[in-house]
Formats: sequence, C-alpha cells, structure tokens
Amino acid sequence: MRTIAFILCFTFLFSSCDRLFKDEELLLSKTPYLGDELRIDGYYYYQKVEDEKYTLIVFLYKNGIIISTRAYPFLDVAVVETEMMKEYDEIVKDKTRWGIFAVDNNKIKYERWVSPTEGITVRKSTGYIENDTTFHITEHYFSYNQKIYYVNEVWHFKKFDNKPDSTNNFIK
Repeated sequence: MRTIAFILCFTFLFSSCDRLFKDEELLLSKTPYLGDELRIDGYYYYQKVEDEKYTLIVFLYKNGIIISTRAYPFLDVAVVETEMMKEYDEIVKDKTRWGIFAVDNNKIKYERWVSPTEGITVRKSTGYIENDTTFHITEHYFSYNQKIYYVNEVWHFKKFDNKPDSTNNFIK
C-alpha cells in the first residue's frame, strides 16, 4: 500500500511541476522604440575578457523586443556571428532568450526571462547610453533571489543585416 501511495504522490508531484514553478511575467510594457538614442540596424555585443572569455549578443527591435544569445566562447565577432546564425532556430524557440527593453533619455533598461533555478524567472538590467552605438549596463536584478548585482558591462554596436525575426510566441 505504501508503494502505491508513493507512486501516486510522485506522479502527482511531477505532473504538476508547471503549477509549482510558474514562469514569472515580464513587468515592462512592450512599447515601440521610436527614438534615435540607439541604433537598431544590427546587434550589440559584450565581451568578457577576464577569467573566462566570451561574447554575448543582444538584438534590439523597433517593437521594443530584445533577443539575447548564449555566451559564445570566442572573442572574434566573425566567428560568433557564424555560430549564432547556425543557432537561430534554437534561439527563437527558447523563452529565456526573449525580453522587452525601454529607453528613457540616456537610460536603458530591459527585462528578460532566465532560468537559474526551477521555473523561469526574470532578470532586470539597467544602465545608461553613452552614444548611439554604446550602452553601459551597471545593474542586474534577479527576481529569484531578489538581489542586485553591480556590473560593468559595456555593449558595443555592430551593423548586421541578418537579424532574426522578432516574432515570437512569448511576448504579445
């Protein structure tokens, strides 16, 4: 009898994981980006060059959407572009790549989904715009642990004609 009860409990627990770990909602409203503070005819990249070396890329769109890639273990952006384009199908299907951004004068903020624990939570990033090809992220706030991490991420623009489409099933 205990075995049956255990199996029933185990089955119930795993069949209801999506209810236990409900994905968080983004709080920023999707608003069209009509400004000229940042260029959006390409992507922005950040390169970490201390300890571990990698490149991250984000795409910004006129509809207020942001798409982030994974960390590529290369500093040569031509190599990163080649690898990234091979992964477009996976990138656009992954909820944790999507988010919303907003610009207010020289401030930038964006929210995107991340998955540091069970379920999908939200990371809020804030910073300032240096010019139309450079922005500087100074804080990341993770909702899962409610902590602010102070960072020094300088993102640089690169013109790029092969952006993935911003149409997705996650942000309406």
